Amino acid sequence: MLPEPSKYFIYPSVVKADVTSTMKILPAERAFLLFDGEEYKLRLIAVNGDETSYHRPTSHQYITAVAKDGVLCFDWTFEGEGEHLITLYYNDKPLQDFVIYSLCEDLYALKPLRGDLHGHSYRSDGVQDPAAVAGHYREMGYDFFALTDHNRYYPGGEIDETYAGVKLGITRVLGEEIHGPGSVVHIVHVGGKSSVADLYVHHYDDFVKEIEEKYLPRVPANVPEKYHDRYAKAMWAVDRVHEAGGLAIFPHPYWRTAAKCYNVNDEFTRILLESGMFDAFELVGGMPPMGINRCLAIWGEVRATGVNIPLVGSSDVHALRDAHFPNNFTVCFATENENDAIMAAVKAGLSVAVEATGTEYERHYRCYGSLRLVSYAQFLLSHYFPRLQRVCQGEGIAMRAYAMGGTDQALIEGQVALTEQYKDCFFGITEPPMPDADMRAFEDKWREVQKNGPETKGSAIFLGLSGPRQL
Repeated sequence: MLPEPSKYFIYPSVVKADVTSTMKILPAERAFLLFDGEEYKLRLIAVNGDETSYHRPTSHQYITAVAKDGVLCFDWTFEGEGEHLITLYYNDKPLQDFVIYSLCEDLYALKPLRGDLHGHSYRSDGVQDPAAVAGHYREMGYDFFALTDHNRYYPGGEIDETYAGVKLGITRVLGEEIHGPGSVVHIVHVGGKSSVADLYVHHYDDFVKEIEEKYLPRVPANVPEKYHDRYAKAMWAVDRVHEAGGLAIFPHPYWRTAAKCYNVNDEFTRILLESGMFDAFELVGGMPPMGINRCLAIWGEVRATGVNIPLVGSSDVHALRDAHFPNNFTVCFATENENDAIMAAVKAGLSVAVEATGTEYERHYRCYGSLRLVSYAQFLLSHYFPRLQRVCQGEGIAMRAYAMGGTDQALIEGQVALTEQYKDCFFGITEPPMPDADMRAFEDKWREVQKNGPETKGSAIFLGLSGPRQL
């Protein structure tokens, strides 16, 4: 969703719970520098607090603060983990609402990352150049993506070579989509340091021998005979993924094939999920809504039996006009934005699957995962990721231009620096840029011009400060 233009920003927007934080309200544009020496009122509401009245709330708290150098600073302790609403008032008139999220130490220490672990390029059955795919993902605000071309691991290396030596803001997660000969069960391999598909593509006889001698005998007795071959090949593939250091994701069981049937039916989907062999389930993937609904239903049923498999959301993008891109994705919480840390976060269940509907002007999100992560992800999807996308757009465009020789790496890296500044300010890692003396003097000069002119709606803020002339 495109972010609403704001007159003011608040930093940091994510804070530690139960620890006093110094908050700063800054102008988003010069004309909105706060009035030095003037008192402003703030109303603070814990959204998940205990309120007993609809119309006469007892839990709201009010404080005042005096602006200095065009900025309003105040200290506050945000209790518990959750969302907090702050309203800024001047002369008892509300100027803007802000939303803050407070986190306990463990989650506060992690970086929220938006990504896609399943996508394709022209090197298999997609329609875009691999390096261009990377740029398109960044333009849409993604922090990471995996190029998982069918039975092809190497196209990811093409991206690395294109941008070699360039500091990018987006991480390419290693990957491929594998489906052994004779099996319709697809497996998304992400994070591993070598290809699994190459083993059966270039050593087919060895693959067949291993299936017959090592894996068919290991198929559990409760698996019906008709699934034995596919189950054995899935076990083989997952073992090879783990040997490569990757994660095995079970994707899109309700994808409709050329045969007009689901590629994996209900019974076999349940067997595969309950087997425990997979590291994650692509709950939201390259399927129509009916398929996602079925995934939700069967996920709920296997959870009731004690199966608690981590979740991811993916686009399975083949063409950029595909309805699933950028509407289906993962939000994960990792120590760093790099391959191994992202894999560790997903494996630990620190991810949610996201399904978006609507237009870029009015987007609605459905998040699936634990209540704690879903609650935080919903806040980020409303207040963090839309602005991040705006900052990232130039970076993605510059990446694609660079791949075609149209610009240099300095343009990309300059855009990356802006992105990092936005993130660091939002999460309180660094101080935001403050209005300097020249900026304040510039605004003071033009405010005098405004105050001495006729009263207009925009000038109404000056009323009570020897306001503009009435005409």
